[in-house]
Amino acid sequence: MFDAYARSAHGPVARGDQVDGRTVAGFTFDPHPVSGAPGDRLLLDGDHRLTGPPDRTVPAAEDESVRIIRSGPSPVDSLSGDAIAAAPPHLRAGFERVVVSMESGGRFVEALLDALAARHHTTWLVGGAVRDLLRDGEDARVNDLDFTGTAGPGELTELAEDRMLRRHDLGDVDCRVSPRLVWSVAPAEFPPDRLMEYRPLALDEFAFPAYGGDLAADAVTRDLTVNSLYYDHRRNATADPTGQGLRDLEAAPRVLAVGYEGDDPVAQACVILRCLKFRLRWPEADTARAAKWVGALPADLTGRIPADGWPRVRAARESCVPVGDRGERESAIAHEFGPAAASLVRTIQERTG
Repeated sequence: MFDAYARSAHGPVARGDQVDGRTVAGFTFDPHPVSGAPGDRLLLDGDHRLTGPPDRTVPAAEDESVRIIRSGPSPVDSLSGDAIAAAPPHLRAGFERVVVSMESGGRFVEALLDALAARHHTTWLVGGAVRDLLRDGEDARVNDLDFTGTAGPGELTELAEDRMLRRHDLGDVDCRVSPRLVWSVAPAEFPPDRLMEYRPLALDEFAFPAYGGDLAADAVTRDLTVNSLYYDHRRNATADPTGQGLRDLEAAPRVLAVGYEGDDPVAQACVILRCLKFRLRWPEADTARAAKWVGALPADLTGRIPADGWPRVRAARESCVPVGDRGERESAIAHEFGPAAASLVRTIQERTG
């Protein structure tokens, strides 16, 4: 199935390509440029020393004024041979059921995915939707559609605001980009009702959020292995970059294991809270590997969280721990994962009252 991901000669610029003789190191998004409109920015060799996005736009695939040599790999080239497989029939059926149930919103999502494919971008459904559809079948309850892929937030906004794409009675749309480059779209009249989210394939090599990595690099920026399973609807293929996600999901009992490999204390704290979330959701789960990961974290993790990181940590706790489980129950479960988790929960409780 790797052949299905061979890069097109007409596809978008990718990491490892040559642009006017310089190697592409990745991409980023500039929400507040000195001049021009917000948009995607090109990162080249030597840009790792930058502290923010450069004033350099991404060349269009067919831009004849720029010399592009597509020498970079595809997003799946670094994966092992068995990491990509044909998807089971119920995964396709379940995804299509969810999209149809969204009515005009679903038609918009489908049209956006088609538009991305027409530009030779690759898109994967990732996270909870893939996890639950694989585990519970095509009738699984899916709360969110989270995607990743090779397109950037600027291009996504450009496509989403195209009148042809909005012909499905959806009306105007509200597009937003978070500081972590998570792009979301919702009907303009009700922005909280998100249709989908899309975080480009992560690239954790710069002093600011960047994208343009491959599936292997993206997977180790996520939380649990069971949430690092990817589904490509167009090719009807799944990807398990960690090599453990599907096995952990199908185990009896299910296994909670952390795939995150970064050293950002805010992200580490959020992963701990995700561990608590799934320990509450799956009380029978085997948590030994997750506890081992938490146990290896610094006991003073909370002291390493910067002041501007606490809002994200508090938001993670709000979404991960139901109100009825806060207090003694969350403290008890945190202790199961070790000192770093116990200290984190205690500090959150002290800060929130």
